[in-house]
Amino acid sequence: MPYLLSKNNASNLLIDKTGESIYYRRYPIKYNQRAVVIAKSTNNEYSASLDEYNYIHVIYKNSTNSLIHLYEKNNKFEFTNLLDDFDNSYQIGNIKYLYHEQNYLFYCAYNPYERTSDLIFHAFKQNEKTEPQSLFSVPSLSSPYECFISNNIIYLLCQVLNDKGSYELNLYKYNIHSTNWEEFETITDSVNPFIDYSLCLCDDKVCITYVERGSTNTIYFIKKSGKWSDPIKIYSTTEKTSPIIFIYNNIVWINFKEANKLMYSLSCNNGTTFTKPKLCSSQNPEARHFYFYGYNNNSLFGNKFFGYIYKYPILAVLSQVDTDNILLSSQTNLEIKSIISNFTSNEMYNIASLKNELEEQKEVQQNITKQYDNLAKMAKELQNQAKMWKLKTTQAEQEIKKLKKKLRKAYIASENKQPKTKEIDNVKKEHVKEVHVKETPDQNIDIKIPELIKQIKEIENKAKISAKNIIAEDKIEILVNENGGKKSDNNSNILNE
Repeated sequence: MPYLLSKNNASNLLIDKTGESIYYRRYPIKYNQRAVVIAKSTNNEYSASLDEYNYIHVIYKNSTNSLIHLYEKNNKFEFTNLLDDFDNSYQIGNIKYLYHEQNYLFYCAYNPYERTSDLIFHAFKQNEKTEPQSLFSVPSLSSPYECFISNNIIYLLCQVLNDKGSYELNLYKYNIHSTNWEEFETITDSVNPFIDYSLCLCDDKVCITYVERGSTNTIYFIKKSGKWSDPIKIYSTTEKTSPIIFIYNNIVWINFKEANKLMYSLSCNNGTTFTKPKLCSSQNPEARHFYFYGYNNNSLFGNKFFGYIYKYPILAVLSQVDTDNILLSSQTNLEIKSIISNFTSNEMYNIASLKNELEEQKEVQQNITKQYDNLAKMAKELQNQAKMWKLKTTQAEQEIKKLKKKLRKAYIASENKQPKTKEIDNVKKEHVKEVHVKETPDQNIDIKIPELIKQIKEIENKAKISAKNIIAEDKIEILVNENGGKKSDNNSNILNE
């Protein structure tokens, strides 16, 4: 896999392998410069980067299966032997190398003791012996993974097999200052393996594209800005594909290869939606993955591209939209850059205004819902009060009937105690017989009639007040029913009890 290393934005070094030779070549080519061979090996496993002094570092596996660290020093190359594996018992491969104040090496190796394929991490400084660390087991020695450094954090994107036998795509973080691995995040999982994936970071926003294998190979996009978004389907194909992702001038680009044809899909709204994939204007059946390190441009985010060599390195999509001459193969196009900047800034402004409007609408909706909830609660309380007053009214009516009955008995008893003539006595007896046929006067009742009348009046007054309260509650209930007509069915049932 070729590596393009930018030295002070003045020249780009291409590190590639042809036959058994690892070489570098400087672009733009001046004075018929030729390729310089820096190492020889029959293995295709190697990785390269630049240090803070723009010196070249290459780690490769030589013909005797040893890991060699080749580095530039005092205008010449020196090397250090990191690990010997003469009988190839560890089957080391899938090498990736990063540099930030010291060396960070990743590779896959076979564990002969546990018979597993492990991902190995080795952090070391020059002339300092440290031991490599086994991070975890991976499905196979060829399982893809991606690593990237940003703000003193190493981001590692890799898939693993969980205890249930399904595949998890996880994001791991290594804090360079504390030298500790933080808690990983599971981005997605599937019963089918993930064929390939790529990531880039922009202002602490993580953007990832991955391929999930099923009846077809489906490319997805997912991002994290505070929290993970839902996956967005980009494209499905029966062909094998290995997408890459990068951001340039606030536009998210996904580039992939299908049946030897380069395709792209882009998003101008921060990854919310993507265009239908189209053919790239630059095509080459021999296009392969390039890693691009060392550039200094605040508009470009990403390190992995599709590219090929035609007179000079061409990175698909980026070479066509390179308004800043990052690849040093053309002049800076200020006019196109102004158009793109104006377009993307307007889009971002529209998105921001729409977000603000949406937040305001959400707040209004939440306030209305809260008011309806309070109204429903108050209606329920009023209904409970109405039921209580109805019960009290019924009890008062029953008490009035009892007191009236006692009053009649008391009245009859008092009449019986008064002296009577025989004629008056006969008339009253006849009257009592007609009105109270079934009632027998209680001779033992001794109740004062005025007090009974006073109690009856007090109970009647209480009954009238209760009736007024019931009428008021019924009016409130009708008002609540009218205002709550658009409330949920649950609240309607509460109001209509």
